[in-house]
Amino acid sequence: CLRELRAQTGITYDERMQGTLQLFRTQAQLDGTAADIAILKRYGVEFHLLDREGCIRHEPALARVREKFVGGLLLPGDETGDCFKFANALASKAEELGVRFAYRHHIKGLDIAGGRVEAVITDKAKFAAYAVVVALGSYSPLMLKPLGIGLPVYPVKGYSLTIPITDASRAPESTVMDETYKIAITRLGERIRVGGMAEISGYTNDLGQARRRTLEHSVQDLFPGGDVSKATFWSGLRPMTPDGTPVIGPTKIRGLFLNTGHGTLGWTMSSGSARVISHLVSGRAPDIDATDLAISRYA
Repeated sequence: CLRELRAQTGITYDERMQGTLQLFRTQAQLDGTAADIAILKRYGVEFHLLDREGCIRHEPALARVREKFVGGLLLPGDETGDCFKFANALASKAEELGVRFAYRHHIKGLDIAGGRVEAVITDKAKFAAYAVVVALGSYSPLMLKPLGIGLPVYPVKGYSLTIPITDASRAPESTVMDETYKIAITRLGERIRVGGMAEISGYTNDLGQARRRTLEHSVQDLFPGGDVSKATFWSGLRPMTPDGTPVIGPTKIRGLFLNTGHGTLGWTMSSGSARVISHLVSGRAPDIDATDLAISRYA
């Protein structure tokens, strides 16, 4: 769906289509890929198991640190890009189609009458609605709890560095996943995005320097030469569910729908999820069976 959307709109967002290279520093990691490969084969996902030289052919900058790894698993179908640019470009297209965005509103709650949602109440206005979709990521449960809806979505913090590229020959071409540290190093135009880790610490966005040092170590170890002193360090909360699957569909309140809980794959599944929820809100049958995506699976 995302590829179709990109083709229809022509939006650009520093996208790259060179795949993801999962890099193994030890032979044990490389030998342990059998289970993953079995799943990839089962679902027809293209992959290539690479030795050290194969990894370097795919990511030439790794030649400088060839002694650091033994091989890798390449998923050529993966794409990368700047989600911030994507979302803003898409918002501009939506406005051209008549969508109105209400920025800088603090949502106070939902107006429910007779078992049906009637409006969204903010600190500045009241928006009457025939249907409401709660798509607030990790904050969705806080909006739903006063309505008696227990949504098992939990904030799992990830950390990220954004580093300007000073020497393109020393930067990755696309995405390298450092399997040892579970950190992804991604090329975004003239920047490198380094992100990873999963920390359960509630609704906090504080920036632990130990986490930064881990990100810096991974990128400097595999792609030395960059200036991490110029990096932007930030964190974000991934909305995780117990079973790893997002929650998309209706609730016990008529007209109230959910599109949340996508974990680490929010952008990956965004366009497909939008198609499913738009069909459900419109009373149409989705392209896929969405029954088990609804919150009712936790009943």
